Amino acid sequence: MKTVGTEAVSRPKCLVILSTKSSGSSACQRLLAGAATVNLVEKTRHRENETLYWVKAASVLGLPQQTVQDSEIPIPPTKARRDLVALLEDNVPGYCAPLDDERLVFEGWQTLCHHYAPVFLEKSPHHLRQRSALDLLVDCMERCVDVDFLLVGLVRNPMDTLYSMFQRWRTLPEAAQYEWLAAYQNLLDLAERVGDKLVIVRYEDMVSSSTALAPVYDFMGVDLTAAAAGSLHGRSLAKWRQDGRFGFQLAAEVRDLAAQFGYPSTTVENESSRWWPAYCRLARASHKLIRPPRRSMTQFVASSRRFVRSW
Repeated sequence: MKTVGTEAVSRPKCLVILSTKSSGSSACQRLLAGAATVNLVEKTRHRENETLYWVKAASVLGLPQQTVQDSEIPIPPTKARRDLVALLEDNVPGYCAPLDDERLVFEGWQTLCHHYAPVFLEKSPHHLRQRSALDLLVDCMERCVDVDFLLVGLVRNPMDTLYSMFQRWRTLPEAAQYEWLAAYQNLLDLAERVGDKLVIVRYEDMVSSSTALAPVYDFMGVDLTAAAAGSLHGRSLAKWRQDGRFGFQLAAEVRDLAAQFGYPSTTVENESSRWWPAYCRLARASHKLIRPPRRSMTQFVASSRRFVRSW
């Protein structure tokens, strides 16, 4: 960790990136985390410093959640509570979990914000799909008056997002498009609820110019000129257009919502392919065949590391 500011900073800041998977949140996190004042959670069972804190909190508090393709969400309540306690104990020395679930959830997040001050940065591309998780996050913003919050709603061309998900996990875009739709409808609703505590950033703008994140850098107290050195590249844009096998087409309601975020029909239209349904099913089936052994090996390695640390 670069800095621990619990004593030097009277009012810590919390920056939360909200998006779907494959929307560029990892790139955004890397860019923002380059600032000396920004800290990420150090120990978590998830990749890329993700915590899934608010979906776990929703499970602990018995709130409804929607199932998501290729995801462990919703996480069973007992496991979710165990995860939150482990996260807090592993990251905050001397932490002692309360028995009350609400105190665990809200005081736990407040504790992380203070421990990882001056700026605690969190990104888990699972929260935006779950309205209950967003409700808890907004509740936390209202309760934790000693923490200054800013939410970053990161949106990407849905065709790029769905193509990336299909390439990485063979996630079926015909179903995933409606998860994207629900997530970004949630983002619009969230914008009405929290006002200027939310900044909406398009991935395409972020990779073309650092100024797209100017309000975020201002919140962090970081000079934008210095941050420009960490600019991103745009090589991941519109890669689906170069793949003749990808014959997926967006549903009309998804195209309509994409247009509200600045993606006109010309940027999301794709040519149909008679072979796409067969290719999609075959690719999905092949991926599922090799996925269990790969996941088992990953879990074995993670368990071995935990055993070594405990020894």
